[in-house]
Amino acid sequence: MSMGTPRPRITGSMVGQFTSHVVCLAGQIVEVDPTSRQWVRIQTGEGVQLQCRTQMGDEFELMDGFVEVLGTVVDGSTMDLQFYASLGSDFDLELYDQAVRLTANYPEIFPRSV
Repeated sequence: MSMGTPRPRITGSMVGQFTSHVVCLAGQIVEVDPTSRQWVRIQTGEGVQLQCRTQMGDEFELMDGFVEVLGTVVDGSTMDLQFYASLGSDFDLELYDQAVRLTANYPEIFPRSV
């Protein structure tokens, strides 16, 4: 997969619509696997929690704050993580979710690539 390929940004409530697709999603880290650090649980602005699993034995390095994750949706509560980026400790998830929902309402202007 090329990192230059457009991927849809989604909110927590949209996760179930994108099973088996690669998506971007923002959330707050609520838990990191304390033993192996090979998964992280994030909570979206809508309160949906997802377990994001790292691949190939990578360790999740961030312990708190907000992240945007890129990965394949496995089911309504799990994502296989391909990439993540820190959004810092002061990020407005509600505003992010509003913007994502707004773009979803206008696919002719903001096309979704899946």
